[in-house]
Amino acid sequence: MKGVTLQRLQVFCAVYETSSISAAARRMMLSQPTVSRHLLDFEAALKLTLFLRDKGRLIPTEAADAIYDNSRFLDEGITRLQNRVAAIRQGSGMRLAIMSVTLLAPHFVPRAIAQLLQVMPALEVSVNSGTFAQQLALLRNGQADIGVVAGRVAADDIQVERLGHGRMVALIPEDWPLARQDHVELADLRDLPTIRLTARGPIGRVLSDALAERGLSFDRQILGHSLFPAPFLGAALDRAVIIDEFTAHNHPVTGLRQLPLEPELRFDVSAIFRAETGASIAGDTLMQHLRVLLDDWAAGRGRG
Repeated sequence: MKGVTLQRLQVFCAVYETSSISAAARRMMLSQPTVSRHLLDFEAALKLTLFLRDKGRLIPTEAADAIYDNSRFLDEGITRLQNRVAAIRQGSGMRLAIMSVTLLAPHFVPRAIAQLLQVMPALEVSVNSGTFAQQLALLRNGQADIGVVAGRVAADDIQVERLGHGRMVALIPEDWPLARQDHVELADLRDLPTIRLTARGPIGRVLSDALAERGLSFDRQILGHSLFPAPFLGAALDRAVIIDEFTAHNHPVTGLRQLPLEPELRFDVSAIFRAETGASIAGDTLMQHLRVLLDDWAAGRGRG
């Protein structure tokens, strides 16, 4: 029925139950003129007189009694809906399975989860780490809801949302002359002993591509297949390491000096999830927090 809106119906019910424009206005946190206008518009839409005015009181008519009796279930339904929406916002009955590559697991993912649970305190969360290939397999079989990855990713059935970026840095033995510089270029390491990272990993791929673009190659004696031990290998074997800034920060190793690379080498940080289902409410909220954390990191904030 044209002119009959949910808000006008709610105003009518509040006025009916309180017999007062002012009391209904207080209950609904509206102004008295607004309540009066909605009530008049409701009566006009129905073409019925719903209340008689008697010394400031509103007396329901027979028509008002009939409408109220038949509208209470709507109000109860709205209350149930509002309660359900509140429960959803808090994560009640919801679960989020998160996977992350290891370079983002120590700092960004835990902080994003902590902020997520402040908003959705009833949410159930499971957390795991794994490579892009491992995340892809678990996303496809429904064991993971969202993944956090670094570097270039592509898969026809996976949606990718860029969250931010990271940078590569150089870890140089402190007793090398190169450690006294304020930055390092890849060409500076061409004839020096280094720890080489496998190109099958996202960080190793960034470095491999950068070396290929410049026609450079590094020492091939020591090959690292994971990020975490690479700085320790560099310190123990007196070798330089080119690695991501997150691993360098979260796993500091004595004996190595961290220097920026010039020109800067960046890599993307992204969230991945199944394209056919999209991200859930919890997944979207997690991504929002990760974006803020990555922006703060890039600006030099929140690294404690």
